[in-house]
Amino acid sequence: MSRPLPPEPAVMNVSPCLAVKDPLATAAFYEKLGFGVLDTGPLNPAHTLLIITHQGKPALMVQGEETLRALLPTMQPANGCSGIHYFVVDDFDATIARIRPHVEVVKDTVTNYDRTGREFFFRDPDGYILGIFGADDPNMIPRHHESA
Repeated sequence: MSRPLPPEPAVMNVSPCLAVKDPLATAAFYEKLGFGVLDTGPLNPAHTLLIITHQGKPALMVQGEETLRALLPTMQPANGCSGIHYFVVDDFDATIARIRPHVEVVKDTVTNYDRTGREFFFRDPDGYILGIFGADDPNMIPRHHESA
């Protein structure tokens, strides 16, 4: 006889933890782009873990690659993922104008695959590719929290 599964949580946030060479330098890069940075406690230079926020909510975590690999020794030595981390923004044009001077552009503004908005792709100092998405109709994007 099988037991019923427990209910799933109403909201589950996913925040990638990126292995980086220098967490403080990476955090400074994201701050320059307009993101927030939260310290996870007293800074421990041997185990720095910082949270990068977007619109006041956790979006990414950055941790020194040595300490992350000590935690997970089987993690591959590349930059830790093969994919794109997306940020959805309300004002696409203003966001791109603000960050463009500070980033390595991987792919300039393009219409997304389903033609509902635009995307812009850039690389951070550790080689991760980030995407900015702006919907043509922001009302079509479900909101789980209010914008800051």
